[in-house]
This record gives sequence, C-alpha cells and structure tokens, in this order.
Amino acid sequence: MKKAILASVAFLVIAGLVAAPAAAAGKWNFGLKGGVSISNNAWSDDDGTEKNLVMPTFGGFAVFNLSPTLAIQPEINYLVTGEEWSGMGETLKEKFTYLQIPILLKAKLMKEGKFIPVVFVGPAVSFLMSMTEGGTSYKEFFHDTDFGIDFGLGGEMGAGKMKVVFDARYYLGLTNAYNPQVVIEAPSDLSMKNRAFSLTVGLVF
Repeated sequence: MKKAILASVAFLVIAGLVAAPAAAAGKWNFGLKGGVSISNNAWSDDDGTEKNLVMPTFGGFAVFNLSPTLAIQPEINYLVTGEEWSGMGETLKEKFTYLQIPILLKAKLMKEGKFIPVVFVGPAVSFLMSMTEGGTSYKEFFHDTDFGIDFGLGGEMGAGKMKVVFDARYYLGLTNAYNPQVVIEAPSDLSMKNRAFSLTVGLVF
C-alpha cells in the first residue's frame, strides 16, 4: 500500500511539473472516467466453472497531444479483478483491488468529425491494495505489484469546451500475481494472471 501511495504521489508531481509549461502551449488535457470491469482471472488450476466478476472501476488521466492524431495518456485507475464460483451451496468471490497506472499510446483514426474513433496500447503497472476471498484477506499470499498491457479502442465526441470519451479495453497481466513461497506446501507451479475487460465513459477538460 505504501508503494502504491508513493507511486501515485510521484506520478502526480511529475505530471504537474511537466504540465505547467506544456499547458500554456495547449498540449495537455485532463480527464475523469468511470464504468465497470468484467474480470475472470486465469489460475493454472481453473476447471472452467468460474464466472466473471463485475465491479465498478474509475480513474483520472492526462493527455499529452504529440500531434493532431497521436497522444500519450498516463492514467491512475481503481481496478478490481477476480472471479466467482459456486460451491457447497454458496457463491464465493475472489477480489483483487489494484491501483493501476498505465501509460498509453493513443491514436485517433481521423482528425475531425462528430465522433472520432481511437485505438490505444501501452504497459501498465498495478499495486495491490487488498485481496479477499469470501470476505477473508489473503493479501500476503500475492505479490505487491503486477505488470501487464492495456489495449483497446474508444471514441471522442465534442461537448462544448469539453469532450466525452468512450473506452473499451482489456488488461492482460503478464506476471504471476501469486506468491507460492508464502504458502506452506503450496504447489510450486501454481500461478494466477490478471485478466480484465473494462467499459468506461469520461470527460476531458
């Protein structure tokens, strides 16, 4: 949790320092967004009966416009991944709560129009804030950080001096979030990788 807070503060400080001179040139924009995440994390011992976990997601972002059609978009997002399954007459939910920081390369597919489609891709680092299963915490059994790739598509619409943005993306975790060294007699080859699809709507100022 301390790492997540420090990373967030560092991100905001750097963004603020860079944005100050760039804002005068009209290159920076900032935005807020919210929506839902639909996840089904990939455990190496999944049997296929697991169901999607649907949770709220939200965040803030900055857009540094490199050209009329190309931009870099750093973000700070609240993201919950996991899965749910039924057993012994009850439904259990596994929830991983992350503070996620992607750095996206964003390309507009057209320069002008009422609706401008965009595509984006970039690396993401996630800091684990909590992990619960059936209401019990198991955070110590998992790594504090997760690394992966965010990619997807979306669109922009003008709304006066602001823009409405739509975003559909997939987070592909590339590292094993599970830490078998913490669990006594745990299988050494057991692994879990984060998988999440997100739908959000936001405003760019």
